[in-house]
Amino acid sequence: MPTSSNSQQLVDRRAYLLLLDDQDRLMLCGGCCSGWTVPQLLLAPGTDFRDGAAHYLAERFRITNPRFGSVYGVLETQDLNCREHDRHTISHAFIVRISSDESNSIQATSRTHARWGLGELKSRYREVSPEGVVPLVSGYVEGWLPDGPISLD
Repeated sequence: MPTSSNSQQLVDRRAYLLLLDDQDRLMLCGGCCSGWTVPQLLLAPGTDFRDGAAHYLAERFRITNPRFGSVYGVLETQDLNCREHDRHTISHAFIVRISSDESNSIQATSRTHARWGLGELKSRYREVSPEGVVPLVSGYVEGWLPDGPISLD
C-alpha cells in the first residue's frame, strides 16, 4: 500500500461491533440503512481498533468494561477490488459479549433495534451486513472457529 499521507487519508478504517447477549442473540439495527446491520464506527488514522471500539461502546451504549470475544473478523480490500466506498478499507469485526440487561437497554433505545438468534441469522443472512458477520457469529457461538483473527474475504 502506498505510504504517502495523501493515500493514507483514502483508507477507510472501520470497526463493526457484534454485540452478543447471554442468549447468543446478535443485536442488529434496521433503521439506519436499507437492511440489518451491526453497530459500526469509523476510526481516525492511528487509532487502535480495539481501543476505538471500547471508547464507542462506553459512549454510545454505556458498556464500560466490554468483554471482547477471542475471535475477530478482519476485512481488508485491495485497491483493485474495493467494494466499500470506492476506497481501500480495513475493517475489524469484534464480538462483544453483553449481559441480558445491557441487551434489553440497547433494544429499548429504538424500535429499529432487533436481536436475532442463530436460527434467524442463518435463515436471513443475506439481509445482514456487512457480509461475513453471520458465519463469524455462527462459528464463534458453535465453537468451530479458532481464537484470533479470521479473514472475512
